[in-house]
Order: sequence, then C-alpha cells, then structure tokens
Amino acid sequence: MRLTLSLLILAGLLFGAFRGYQLRELTKEQTEYKEVLAEINRINYGLFNMELWKEKAVDIFSKRIADFQVPPKAYVDIDAELQVYLTSLYKEWLLSGKLVNMFIDEAEKSGNLNKYIANMAKDYFNKEMKNFGLESKIPGIAETLTAEIKRNEPMLAGYLKQGLQNLLFEDNPMQITDLRQPIYQHYGHTTLQETNEDLSQRVSTLENQINKDIKVVYAIVLGLVVLCFFTYGAIGGTSTISLISFASIILLFLGVTMPMIDIDARLNGFQMNLVGSTVSFDQQYMYYQSKSILDVTSTLIRGRGIDLKIVGIMILLFSVVVPFIKLVLSSIFLYSNKIRNSKVAKTIIYHLGKWSMADVFVVAMFMAYIGFYGIITAQLGEIGNNKTGYAVETLNYSRLSPGALFFTTYCVLSIITGILINRWESKQTKLTDS
Repeated sequence: MRLTLSLLILAGLLFGAFRGYQLRELTKEQTEYKEVLAEINRINYGLFNMELWKEKAVDIFSKRIADFQVPPKAYVDIDAELQVYLTSLYKEWLLSGKLVNMFIDEAEKSGNLNKYIANMAKDYFNKEMKNFGLESKIPGIAETLTAEIKRNEPMLAGYLKQGLQNLLFEDNPMQITDLRQPIYQHYGHTTLQETNEDLSQRVSTLENQINKDIKVVYAIVLGLVVLCFFTYGAIGGTSTISLISFASIILLFLGVTMPMIDIDARLNGFQMNLVGSTVSFDQQYMYYQSKSILDVTSTLIRGRGIDLKIVGIMILLFSVVVPFIKLVLSSIFLYSNKIRNSKVAKTIIYHLGKWSMADVFVVAMFMAYIGFYGIITAQLGEIGNNKTGYAVETLNYSRLSPGALFFTTYCVLSIITGILINRWESKQTKLTDS
C-alpha cells in the first residue's frame, strides 16, 4: 500500500512536470510573439522616424495645396505689376530704339545689310515705333496675361506639390522602404496592420491557455504536496520528503526557465496640430524585455565587464546551482548513511536553506534594476535623439510573469523540506539512541 501510494503520487508529479514543460514552451512562444510585436511597433518606426514625418508633412501640405486658390485681389495686383513691367520693357527696348538697333547691328555685322541702309532703317523704324500706339495696348496685354495665369492656377498647385516632394525626398520622392517587410512576410502578411492583428490574436490566445495551464500545474504539484502531508503516516517520512523535494525541483525548473517579469513601456498615443491638421501616431513600444533568471545570468556572464560576469555567476550559483544541489542532497540524505554523516552535506542542506528567501530578494532587486534601468535608458535615449521639443507620455504595462510565482513557491517548499529533514533526522537519532 505504501509503495503503491508513493508511486501514484510520483506519477502525478511526473504528469505535473510534463504539463509544466508544455507551459514553459507556451510562454516561450508567447514571448517570441510579444518581442516581435515590440520590434515592429518600436517608436523608431513611428514618432522618431524622420521619413514618416516627411510623408505626413507631404500629405498635410498636399491637402492644403489642393485647396490653394489665389485671392481675387492678388490678380488685381498681378495685373498692375504686369502693366508696370510691360511699360518699362516698352520704354527700355522699343521706344528707345534699343531693340531695333540691336537687330540691325547684328545684320550689318553679318554682311546681310550695308551700313548706309542700316542707318536708314534705324531712323525709319525708330520714328515709326512711336506711331504704333503700342503703349496704349499694354493694359489689354497685361489683362490677357493675368487671365492666362488664372486659368493655369491648378498647374501651380501641382508645381508646388512636386517642389515640396523634391525638397523633402530629394530625387526619390515618396519612396520609403519598410525594413519590417521580412517580418511581415515571415508571418504571411504584407502590412503592419495585418501583422499586428495576427500576432495580437496569437498572444491573446496563448495568454488564455497559459493562465489555465498555470492553474493546472499549480493544482497538480501543490495538490500532491498537500496529499503527501496528509498521507505522511501511510507512506512514511522518507517517501514524503523525497516526493516534496521532487515537487520543489519541478517548481525550481519552471521558476528559473520561465520569464520572471515583463518590462513593457509604451507610448500610448501621440497627437499634435500641424498647420490646421492633426498628426497622430498609434501605440508604440519604447522598451520591452521579458527574461527568465537563466536568460539574465547568461546575458551577464556574456557581458564585457568583469563586474557583470561576477554578478551573473553569483545569481546563477545562489538561484540555480545551490538550490538544485540542496534538493538532490536532501533526497539522497534520507537513504545514504554516508551522506547523513557528511558535514558538507549537512551544511548545504541546513545552512544554505537560509539563502532560500535571500536569493529571491537578490533576483527581485536585480530584475527590477535591469527593467527600470532599461526603461529609463531607452526612454531618455530616444527623447535625446528627438529634437522636436515635445514631451512624451508613456504607459507602463510591466507585470510579474509565471516564473516569479513558481520560483517563490519553490523557495517556500525548500524551507519546508529543510524543516522536515531536520525533524526526520532528529527522530532517527532518537530511535538509534533508544
């Protein structure tokens, strides 16, 4: 009966471990989608994208140019200026004989006209020019030119629009290359909106499944731990402590491999009025990170500074290696007299248990530091590159992830395991002495 019950609980824990592994894979998949969403919606592609600002400026001013109309008073001024200009041309080139003299001099130089005839022609044309009455026709000519300008007013708008595009985009107007296209294509889409909708739906679906699986895994593992306590007398102290140690290993594995915290800072929206038109940007990511304890330690150990490597090794040591060794030794301790008599084993089992909550504190502080340091650095860095002078309002979507729950639960079970081993050893000592 004892063996059967122990094997049933062990089988249940193995099933819980399997469901926990599936849960870990789901969180990895969800994290991947979240990271892609953060990447394709980074603020660099929106508010801080100069090419996008140019495109929006062209759209705004194109609408303004399309509504462009020269006021009637302006045409009156144009007509007056044309009369002044044509009159000055008439006096400078025609009435003075300058234009006729220039043509005749050119003909004389080319040999097409002799000097005597040339002089006669100059006198004749200069005298007749005054009799043409051309000056009286200047107002009519100016009015005709003004009407022609008015008729071609739509062409002026086109020239202005083309000039604006050439000014902003030089010789390649409106040719903006979206560097995110490979990502869209990877998920079978061609636009940002389609990719966002698809990935957001995937994240939401996985979120629901993950929340359900967390409850299932938690219920299985902790339910069987509670069953171990209730059947302590039936299966014995050795089996109870071994099973609880195995449950702790499951929780430790999930705690160090699943994300501890999601750091998510976004620009919820941005609007400003520009030349009577509203310029708006949708939600954009300023910073996003989702890391497990193993991810963080790996990043630190690969870092350039020796201080980062030391901190990474310490976190790996106290949050992963030592807890695992302690749990394994706790189980072996129950079955091996050699281990029970080892001072090193007793030190690890009894004294290192004091670090169970300390490592949580260290990890919590470190994760908070990494997260908020990243937010501040990224936010200030982006704003520092932005020369518009506008303040940026952000929203914080940061939250604790499943890894924090499992890791904290492991720490509590680890303390309980140490207490149970101590009592079990005391009981065994009394039985031996008696």
